[in-house]
Amino acid sequence: MDAGLAAVLGALAGSAATIGTAFVTSRSQRETARLTARAEHQRQRREPRHDTYKAFISSTSQLRDQLEKFENFDLYPDSITDATVQHYNDTANELKSQWVEVALVGPANVGASSKKVEQLAHKTALQVNRLQWFIDQRDDQKRDSERSAIELSAFELALALDNFITVAQAALDDDGSL
Repeated sequence: MDAGLAAVLGALAGSAATIGTAFVTSRSQRETARLTARAEHQRQRREPRHDTYKAFISSTSQLRDQLEKFENFDLYPDSITDATVQHYNDTANELKSQWVEVALVGPANVGASSKKVEQLAHKTALQVNRLQWFIDQRDDQKRDSERSAIELSAFELALALDNFITVAQAALDDDGSL
């Protein structure tokens, strides 16, 4: 082979290697940029989710704590007043508005879990209102029946809250790598 042909082939081989290296570097940089953007996106979504989930959990805990008055009204018969029932309804309504926020910030499994909590909160609010009615009407049989229903609903609410917390923690721990 003459020197001219060897020089041309060497130059072609060098050019091909340079182009290959540039291609691989470009793909690597693009993938790194994509991962960085994804991580930043996850961080920006995680912060508002955390605050929204925290408010929802706080309201649900308050609601659960307020239910104890209605479950144990035999110990404190004067504790069920128009004011305590209204306070319970206000907390349930606040929870409903927070549920909308949770559903919007997602993800879908957290929204579904929060919907279960909200539905139970609505159910207990209706039960509390009925309990007050039965107390006012002095219908002891229906009052006791409603109190038993509230006890069961309070237990279901506590389980639903525990489930929501588990699902919310998983959503906050998601780093977006999957």
